[in-house]
Amino acid sequence: MDRDIGDMFLNFPLDKRVWPYTGLNLENLFDGTEEEDDAVLRMAGSQWVHWGRCLMGFKPSPYNAIKTAMVVEEVAKGDRHCERNPFQWDHIRLNLPGKVDYDPSLSWISKIRNDGLIACDIFTFVDDERVSGATRELTWQAGHRLAYIQAYLGIQDAARKLRELSQRGGAWAGSVVHTIPEVGVCVLTTEEKWNKFKDIIVKWLERLERGDQELDHKELQSDRGFCVHVCNNYPAMKPFLKGFHLTLEMWRGNRDEEGWKLPTRLKHIDEEGEDDDVSLITEEEDEDADEVLMCLKLEDECVSDSTTATTSSDSTEEDDPTDLGHLTAPASGKTTPAKRFVDDLRALMHLSDSDSPPVRVVRSRTVVSAVYGFGDASGKGFCGTMGYHGHINYRIGVWGRDEESESSNYKELCNLVETCEEEASAGRLYNAEFFLFTDNSTSEACFYRGSSKSKLLHELVLRLRKLEMDYTLTIHLVHVSGDRMIAQGTDGGSRGSLLEGVLSGKPMLDFVDVGKTALERHGPLLDWIRDWTENQLLSPMTPEEWFVEAHGICGGEINADGIWIPVHEKRNQVHLWCPPPAVADAAMEELLKARHKRTDTFHIILIPRLMTPRWRRLYRKVVDFTCEIPAGSSHWPSNMFEPLWLGIVLPFTHHRPWQLKRAPLILELERDMRRVLKAGGEDGGRHILRKLWTLNSRLWKVPADVARKVLRMPREEDTTGVSYEGDGG
Repeated sequence: MDRDIGDMFLNFPLDKRVWPYTGLNLENLFDGTEEEDDAVLRMAGSQWVHWGRCLMGFKPSPYNAIKTAMVVEEVAKGDRHCERNPFQWDHIRLNLPGKVDYDPSLSWISKIRNDGLIACDIFTFVDDERVSGATRELTWQAGHRLAYIQAYLGIQDAARKLRELSQRGGAWAGSVVHTIPEVGVCVLTTEEKWNKFKDIIVKWLERLERGDQELDHKELQSDRGFCVHVCNNYPAMKPFLKGFHLTLEMWRGNRDEEGWKLPTRLKHIDEEGEDDDVSLITEEEDEDADEVLMCLKLEDECVSDSTTATTSSDSTEEDDPTDLGHLTAPASGKTTPAKRFVDDLRALMHLSDSDSPPVRVVRSRTVVSAVYGFGDASGKGFCGTMGYHGHINYRIGVWGRDEESESSNYKELCNLVETCEEEASAGRLYNAEFFLFTDNSTSEACFYRGSSKSKLLHELVLRLRKLEMDYTLTIHLVHVSGDRMIAQGTDGGSRGSLLEGVLSGKPMLDFVDVGKTALERHGPLLDWIRDWTENQLLSPMTPEEWFVEAHGICGGEINADGIWIPVHEKRNQVHLWCPPPAVADAAMEELLKARHKRTDTFHIILIPRLMTPRWRRLYRKVVDFTCEIPAGSSHWPSNMFEPLWLGIVLPFTHHRPWQLKRAPLILELERDMRRVLKAGGEDGGRHILRKLWTLNSRLWKVPADVARKVLRMPREEDTTGVSYEGDGG
């Protein structure tokens, strides 16, 4: 059931402190010449009135309106333990990969009612609401409760936009989601967008086939954006958008005839002004270069004003007239087509030849099994191991002359692709969910991005996506550490040894930790957290608490009108999040909601670095401070293999910059923490974390100008035109 809040901003009051600045003079509208005018002026009491609702164009309006709507949603959901509440639920069911009882046909995380059905829930995108439930009757009751609670609280319901109950709902948040009982949960795009997508492909293909060599850059960029939007519903199409990407960048030069970037040099000037590293980057290594540049940029943000740090030439040198990196479009407005553009357009035309949008299954009811595999490649050989119902299959070999000279990134991904192709052709991956582990981060990044800046890597990604389509296969590519690969035995297999890890008889699931929390794997970590927070009662939240207590709800009371109103906890409470990596995205979504509603609480996040493409963006969006604790440190032993991500969310301050994220002092503490962890300090950076943990209480006790000095912020007169993140919070 789809619902809509009418006149979103007008439902929520404007802060009374702003009223003196929102006066309206009614004199020109009601001059008293008619009876109705007199009635209006008498009711107003004056020709001057003030506006009392959220203003259009007012910077805090979206933030405050959505925040209040989320609080209203808490009231609408009511007491989760009440049997008469259609939103009632009893517990969270975790169905996690890597567990012996994992069922691929079920969702990884679900709210379960007392009767065993999946609970009703509300999904919101700004003012659009979607109510879901296990049965038609429950969903209707949930939608009815949402509507009458909103009406009780003064929120308008745009009844004209109401959509009837259906398992084949309309478009919402960019996608159309259908639940087909005999198939499963499916996603597609709308008919209108599908037809427009096909028209775009035909338009550009016709221009190229008639020999056009100058293409309108702005038009192409707009069409590329729409195609990316549609292909978000069809990941298998993403690799064929590469022709758009390359053509849009052809005007910059430094590319071959097919549009691929030529080898370039990466330069970084260290704090003393000397060249820190100058290296030639090949196209296969370009994915790693992006991460290097990002790390260098973060380092540069942390240095003091007296430090020189740059990723290009010295600031005293003249600008290079051939450097077009700072431009976003060609001066002529034209670009030339990449050689592969026409082939990609033909492939997209072939994939989109259906009259109606194709249906993509995202959770199938017919998945046969879950398969786990590891792949690794060395300079001379390669190995792949697969686990099937307690049995281990493996493939080993050596590289031929034509592949031995290729980059390590190519060898790693090529081995993974060929492993998948062999297993699929043998009939072992049909209708399966395949968890494939690699110690090469570039392979993971290319797969989830859907393309690569390297031609060779891009073609390998394309082969993986084609496998998914041909065998109704779902692939999860997971980056793990090299130490895990060694312990699991696949690394030794690539060097000819068959006496290690799973090849020596150990169970495959012993090396699959995506369904385990950091504290499940290493309990003493909790003592370290309690030490620097000086909170000996601190415990990790359960999955049930992610959805209630983490939002500051500590109970509820029935008011005089019989409505359950939530009771919220006191400020400065601490919540410890330790989600398994497989469902960390669900935990981070709840944390983002909680953060939006309650800006006066502390949150600590502990997640092992596994399956990061699923949750990394949400994590970075919410944390104020983050660090990576390496395996082998004093509080995260080497048998954990991957690093542990530690994130801290601090309460807002009562003055600028409101949110402490990216404040100079926070960046400085992050840099100091990295140095301590790299050096292997005994206390694991306790003194730094303790300083961070007490920072908020210090800021609340001092005036705004003193707080700015503590945070290393520039003076107020130096910040003209600067907008701080969280301003107005």
